[in-house]
Amino acid sequence: MKVIRYEEVADVSSTYPYIELFFEGENNPFMEIGISDDKSLYFRTYPNENTIDLSLESWERILETANSFHVEALKNEEAFEDFLKRESDSSND
Repeated sequence: MKVIRYEEVADVSSTYPYIELFFEGENNPFMEIGISDDKSLYFRTYPNENTIDLSLESWERILETANSFHVEALKNEEAFEDFLKRESDSSND
């Protein structure tokens, strides 16, 4: 099986970052792991000229990474929103 590389992407047009998955040595991702507006995980696959084969171990690693990313991203967003609220409250005093 090919080695999978994970790259977290922060996009100013998106509330949450997302992760792009690449096969090692390739420049185009084959999948994106993201968080939707309702705070649920989604998995988006990208068109590819080659057949993509993933072992059970690879899928388990992808799911493990997705779950960890999901928890951390939601926690970070909540902390940021709390920070903005405190800043707003202190400027109103």
